[in-house]
Amino acid sequence: MSFLSDFRTMVVGILLESFPFILLGVVISALLQTLVSDQLLQRWIPKKTIPGILFGCLLGIIFPLCECGIIPVVHRLIRKGMPPYIGIVFMMAGPVINPVVFTSTFVAFRAQPEMAISRMVLAFAASAFIGLWASRGVHASALPNTVSNANEQAATGKKNIKHHPNKAPNAAWKTKLHETLEHAAIEMFDVGKYLVLGAAVTALLQTAVSKKWLLTLSDGDWTPHLFMMGLSYVLSICSTADSFVGATFIPDFSLGSVLAFLVFGAMLDIKSTLMLLKVFRFKTVATVLIISAVVVLLGSVAFDQLYMHL
Repeated sequence: MSFLSDFRTMVVGILLESFPFILLGVVISALLQTLVSDQLLQRWIPKKTIPGILFGCLLGIIFPLCECGIIPVVHRLIRKGMPPYIGIVFMMAGPVINPVVFTSTFVAFRAQPEMAISRMVLAFAASAFIGLWASRGVHASALPNTVSNANEQAATGKKNIKHHPNKAPNAAWKTKLHETLEHAAIEMFDVGKYLVLGAAVTALLQTAVSKKWLLTLSDGDWTPHLFMMGLSYVLSICSTADSFVGATFIPDFSLGSVLAFLVFGAMLDIKSTLMLLKVFRFKTVATVLIISAVVVLLGSVAFDQLYMHL
């Protein structure tokens, strides 16, 4: 009974803390999906590589999408002319470098406010490295032909109907509102089930798994970081809520290993990897995963070493 009580309390606590940020991210994502045109964004895309990488890294500040909603948006943007390397950078950095995630991380780590800043910095560094590689090795050929002409024509036709000039303003507004609510509901369901699963697994680890066994994984310079990166990949928690899950591992795990959990899981996890394979070829996705893992591992270990000497 004590185990069930502790398990239930921890699950409910994680869900209650993270739900407002999930809801905020879903609403913003739905509004961007229906009110902001892709053509408007393309006008601001830089033509040169370095400005393009910086643009992709910081685009999440304007478009705060979590990893659950960002991949379909980037897929569409690339199909309409966005350079693939900028799209990859945006997919990696956007779920971390945005105001919603920064706020949720800051709230979850009130006693360690440096975690919010460090999360942004490490995600920026990993995304920039990925962008430098992708700008040389990833072109339009990296995209599999997964969208049929019929689907593209159907989407175009739907868009033309939605913006038909003869349509009454009230009807157009109602259509926009309906699409926004529909998109928000679908994304909330997709995000919510992963959050509930992640909260349950985390609570199970904290209540059922032996503390002595977990502490053996928290020892060493590399083991805790690798374990937390693997855990974040498996749990697949939305980046707007994973900070509340990560905070439950303190003080058993070092801040650097928790930082690895926050950055790597937000950039790549099981669900986003499967979604990426629908957009890019396997070789591209595998290379992005390896670069992300190496940079996050080295950066989080360096963070621990630096934190110990301060």
